[in-house]
Amino acid sequence: MTSTSTKLLAFASMVSLFSFAPDLRAADMHERIQTATQILEQKQGSDEPIPADLLNHAKGVAIFSLTKAGLGIGGQGGEGIVVLRLGDKAVSTWSAPSAFNLGGGSLGAQIGFTEVRYIVVLNTDDAVRHFISKGKVNWDAMATGTAGSDTGTAKVSTSELKRRSVIVYKDSAGIFGGATLGGTSVERKDAINQQAYGNNVHTRNILDGNVPTPKSAARLYTLLDGKVS
Repeated sequence: MTSTSTKLLAFASMVSLFSFAPDLRAADMHERIQTATQILEQKQGSDEPIPADLLNHAKGVAIFSLTKAGLGIGGQGGEGIVVLRLGDKAVSTWSAPSAFNLGGGSLGAQIGFTEVRYIVVLNTDDAVRHFISKGKVNWDAMATGTAGSDTGTAKVSTSELKRRSVIVYKDSAGIFGGATLGGTSVERKDAINQQAYGNNVHTRNILDGNVPTPKSAARLYTLLDGKVS
């Protein structure tokens, strides 16, 4: 094989690696992405979607569900994914999804629900830190925000929401409203990430944009970019 042919083959391999979204290796990550997409699709298709301006301003978005939510259980059992906004030079607007679990606290505990769903818009580097740091990281109740009017408060303006560390949307019985995350802890799930993307992949690699985005997240990115249809 000539030197020119070798170079062309190497170039073609690089294009193949970075231009085509890979299939996920693990069903768990695929299921998390599908759940997150459904949650965001419901919210963005509602009468009060998350403003596109707010999503464009966000440093990241975390979406998760609680598979158990009842009296005495509260916020235990949460799991989901987080994606971070990448720099202007990146191929994709958002990073590949990274898995996390969430526990402790009450998360505005519900009585009689089997599932409660959340969308958390991350506006600051400190908010993002909870999903990059190793091990469990506790939320500071003073660093959380709320959106919506389910508690009887007036609807919060987009300009005001941009100034908050995080904006939390909670789905109760199909209706999204405000909530807080104080007293809960976030734990990144490296094992699930590595099952999905490879044994040598770490959370920071994923959220820095060094891992190609999976095909199954295409609809999620469309929604995050403000496109509903």
